[in-house]
Amino acid sequence: MHTPIRAVLFDLDRTLVDLEGATRHGILAHLDALGLPAGDDEYLRWKEYEDVYIGRYMAAELGFQEQRRCRARAMSRMADLSDADADIWFNGFYSRMTAALKAFADVEPTLDALAEVGVTLGIVTNMISAYQLEKLHQCHIDPGRFACFLGLEELPAAKPHPDAFLTACSTIGVEPHEALYVGDEPITDAAAAREAGLRSIWLDRTERLATLPEDVHVRLDGVEICSDLMSIPARLSA
Repeated sequence: MHTPIRAVLFDLDRTLVDLEGATRHGILAHLDALGLPAGDDEYLRWKEYEDVYIGRYMAAELGFQEQRRCRARAMSRMADLSDADADIWFNGFYSRMTAALKAFADVEPTLDALAEVGVTLGIVTNMISAYQLEKLHQCHIDPGRFACFLGLEELPAAKPHPDAFLTACSTIGVEPHEALYVGDEPITDAAAAREAGLRSIWLDRTERLATLPEDVHVRLDGVEICSDLMSIPARLSA
């Protein structure tokens, strides 16, 4: 038997919000509007730039707006694009992406079920709060459901650092072993939360488990795995 869970903490992107589907729509629709090729290769190229420049932002090498400009310059293949023009280019993508954002179908019923059993809910995300709160509103998820909403600027360190998870537990007044963390990243979310002392679930919506290298499987020891959120309420008493 697990320790009774008093709080469930969530990642946001790709856990509650279908950011991947919206990103694909946003960049391909933007390229198409510019009269440029818009297919799988371009989407994958955009994702590569996202990994590089958001990674540099997370490492405090670039500011939030600058990583956006870097992505716009790289994707447009116009390295000399001015800041203003890079902002315009990125906003063309971002407006289309935002319009396509939606919550996964299992989010509202799961949050309702967790509220019924009286657990405290929270969100811990590696992006700035204002940016992430916009997504909640766009997806019609009430921020008032969550007792804590910790964005990057409110964390002592970004996930996977244990302090990200421990700060959330302290904020809502529970011990780490009384909290469950749910996220879509096997290391940054699931393994890191488990190593910080929380119970954790890796949300593997796209069946990535079989593709993971052996060292990641080792890190996932003690982590539960599910393919959707609907099983979470029943797991609290398991």
